[in-house]
Amino acid sequence: MSFTSYTYRLRSSGPFPAGRMLVVHTFMAEKSEVTSHEATTDLLSSNDMALYGGEYVSASYNAHPFTLGGIIFFSGQEIKKPEYIDESNMPGA
Repeated sequence: MSFTSYTYRLRSSGPFPAGRMLVVHTFMAEKSEVTSHEATTDLLSSNDMALYGGEYVSASYNAHPFTLGGIIFFSGQEIKKPEYIDESNMPGA
């Protein structure tokens, strides 16, 4: 079973002085699609990763301690390249 969720990260500069206050300037947000697998036999290959022209920036898997007919099952998580969105489109904004 697999399910998809999203992570959001606000992009910002480091704090800088503005009078007697510190100000943090924000510029857009990142929205990343995360697919989590409870049990899968399909793992991403190197060609699926962004470095090799694919659309994923991260993939992590753990082998289950059991097999079924000699097939190894994995749980894991795959994260796609972020999409840049306006901060106002983040949940809770």
